[in-house]
Amino acid sequence: RIFNLSDGKYVNRKITKIDWSYDQAKKGNFEHYMLKEILEQVETIKKASSQDAELIQEAAKQIKKSKMIWFVAAGTSYHACIAAKYIFSHVADVMPQVVLASEFPNFSRLLNSKDLVFAVSQSGETADVLQAVRLAKERKAKVISIVNVMGSTLTRLSDLVIPMQAGPEIGVAATKTYTAEVSILALIAHAIANNLEQGKKEIKYVWNVIYNLTAETTRKIIKELAGKLKNKQHIFLIGRGLDYATALEAALKIKEISYIHAEAFAGGELKHGTIALIEQGTPCIVFVSKENEKSILSNAMEIKSRGGYIIGVAPKNNPIFDFWIRVPDNGLLNPILQIIPMQLLAYELAVQRGLDPDKPRNLAKSVTVI
Repeated sequence: RIFNLSDGKYVNRKITKIDWSYDQAKKGNFEHYMLKEILEQVETIKKASSQDAELIQEAAKQIKKSKMIWFVAAGTSYHACIAAKYIFSHVADVMPQVVLASEFPNFSRLLNSKDLVFAVSQSGETADVLQAVRLAKERKAKVISIVNVMGSTLTRLSDLVIPMQAGPEIGVAATKTYTAEVSILALIAHAIANNLEQGKKEIKYVWNVIYNLTAETTRKIIKELAGKLKNKQHIFLIGRGLDYATALEAALKIKEISYIHAEAFAGGELKHGTIALIEQGTPCIVFVSKENEKSILSNAMEIKSRGGYIIGVAPKNNPIFDFWIRVPDNGLLNPILQIIPMQLLAYELAVQRGLDPDKPRNLAKSVTVI
């Protein structure tokens, strides 16, 4: 029982059940938690696609009746929100504002009671996100959150909570929670369009593809690529549309785990300055989908003609590529599939450089300072 120390009165608190098992938090036979968590993504995507339909429909209902929708997050969760922005615009004809949590105070005065703030956080304890949510509450805006750790501060501040159900994520670098976030946000987009069952069907389809992307054959290919890149100082990544969001997240994974400088760009921005950095042997990872194939391969050719080393993440090989990672095209769910070999690449780069991928320097699982 809980009592208030000031007056001794009994305080009633809602009980939240956290159904994580001890075995889920164990490393088992894996050398690192990060690899274990990358390979768990088939199961976490399954859980994401079996979300409580009432929760998803309620979130969609709140979005429909709100004047302005804000997506607020930091780091990997911010990249999930950027991917969701494209998905929402394609599926639901909704254009949310995506703002870094640390920058949100600059815009909070624009909020009112007709607005909805969507906060996305693995830990539910990220200081920047909590500050943004408190500002939103002060402005009487409604708050919906997607959180992995139930009982966290963010869950207590939110009007509606959608649990990721990804299980404990021990590695500092977010992997399975990223794909869980994108999956849940895609379901909400389909619910807004009154097509939730179709959304679930599409997410279920990616399970088999993830099996292949995490199989030993794919991991051998990634190990080979890591061997070619481990001594590089810079890696560039480009994509367009949804693939640009993937490029951003892939660059973050490489930076935080391997300490190699990696930078992502929208393909069309190369000619606006960045192409000056390309020299002989500069590696560039190019994300290709059916929707952007012609334009992004044109960008890749610009890099290759200046001596760049082109790594294609694409459904089919192309003469432009010096190295090819096969990832089947799955339309609006490409961010879930394309990021998995990049998570494995970041992991292999760290291992081959003699680093601990679970505990990157200067980083913590939950950023609790502003």
